[in-house]
Amino acid sequence: MADEPLVHEMLRDAEQAEEPGNMKIGTPIGNANGIQMTATELRSAGYVYVYNVRTGDRSTVNRNMLEQQLQKTFEDGTYAFTTRKPEGLEPSKGKIKCMLHADDPNREKYNSMGLPVCRKANIVASHDLRIHMEKRHRREWATINGDEIQKEKQRELERQDNLAEAIRLLAEREAPRSSGNNQNRGKGNG
Repeated sequence: MADEPLVHEMLRDAEQAEEPGNMKIGTPIGNANGIQMTATELRSAGYVYVYNVRTGDRSTVNRNMLEQQLQKTFEDGTYAFTTRKPEGLEPSKGKIKCMLHADDPNREKYNSMGLPVCRKANIVASHDLRIHMEKRHRREWATINGDEIQKEKQRELERQDNLAEAIRLLAEREAPRSSGNNQNRGKGNG
């Protein structure tokens, strides 16, 4: 830990990142009591890149939260993030695309639902895809997932109806046999 750069040095040397979001100056931001408000000036502390020292994964952090992010440690006490890209450590790149990606097979359906397009195309695992959808596309995920839940409920109802029908048919088929066996038993006892 002695060789690790000090947090204040990393704060100073942080590489500036692109500002996330799409707020533009002059964009209406509210309507209170019939008065239209417009942002004429938007100030941000800015964003910087941080890198996971073990995986090399790059993240964007608001400069106001940078010191707190750089203080995070692993179980062994070593710092988890740095502002300098780790040399010789390339993050693993996945090939799974976001469900809202332009190339998704359901894109036409999603367009008809008014869902946006996402460029994310390097997700490593299906679990990560679910997390990406839950965190980055909450409303869209609820829309897609709600649709899937509704379809699953419909399939379950159909399964239950089919099972009930099969039980009814079995019961009808067994009914004549059962009544015939009961008659023979009665005669032998008397």
